Amino acid sequence: MNGTIRVAEALQRVKGVFLELPGTALSVDQTCHLSGLEQDMCESILLALADAHFVKRARDGRYSRRTTESTLT
Repeated sequence: MNGTIRVAEALQRVKGVFLELPGTALSVDQTCHLSGLEQDMCESILLALADAHFVKRARDGRYSRRTTESTLT
């Protein structure tokens, strides 16, 4: 149960970073720093958020929040 709570909390932290900084493209390292998460956890959360279409990954490896317009292209 603690693992589930930890993942849910990590998910909310990373989502919060992108919600607080709209239009920003962040590297994994920057996202880890801003969320306070370890690299492995942060990378897993970013991949899950990309699969859920909350963020998108650019060719340079940076992540940014998807917008209505970005899901149409």
